[in-house]
Amino acid sequence: KKMMIVLLHLAIAFLLVNAVECASPSEAHPHNGKVTPFKAGKPDVKLGSKAETLLSSGQPYQTQIKNGNSGRGLVVQDISSPSSIVWSTILDFDRYTEMVPRTVVSENYQVNKKGGGKEEILTRMKLSVVVTKMEFFIRHLYQPSKNSLTWTLDYNRKSDIDDSCGFWYVIPHPTLPNSSRVYYSVEVSMFDWVPKVVIDILSKKALTEATGWVKKHSEIKAREMGVA
Repeated sequence: KKMMIVLLHLAIAFLLVNAVECASPSEAHPHNGKVTPFKAGKPDVKLGSKAETLLSSGQPYQTQIKNGNSGRGLVVQDISSPSSIVWSTILDFDRYTEMVPRTVVSENYQVNKKGGGKEEILTRMKLSVVVTKMEFFIRHLYQPSKNSLTWTLDYNRKSDIDDSCGFWYVIPHPTLPNSSRVYYSVEVSMFDWVPKVVIDILSKKALTEATGWVKKHSEIKAREMGVA
């Protein structure tokens, strides 16, 4: 009986999402940003002995960073791979469907070279979560001089996500050779019509899943190249 109720709820969610799904590359998003974008550069996070112990065991360390009067979740992960390989993994958007859980579409539709080695990378993505598919358009800004990749929505296109921003910060590991330390954070705001089950899945797994797939595929590449 409980299973039937769950299936009924999922069916209703599927009908609701497909009835109002609104992503469109030819229409502008309803607004130009609600969440405060992340700044490039090292996050203001101090790692104590407990964090270092957890990281040295291969586990991610989760904490909070300040965002005005509130906080955002942040995860730190040590990876047995040089930072150049970690960056090549993160920036390989056209292969996200092979690496990132629930990603069914990921393709760059524009890449713009900026001054100082910066790159603006515009990417179409689609996630499959339970019975829903959510399409969105991301504007990434890669700044190698600051060891950072930040992003917001591309507000010139309409996404199924109300708003989103985030960042990667990747540096060589402070003590281990051929290794990296990765910082990741993201904030996502959903429209009211998005089913709660979808929000729960994305919010509970977003941080550790992100560093998890980067760690896995970066370390595979490092072993293949003989630098692990």
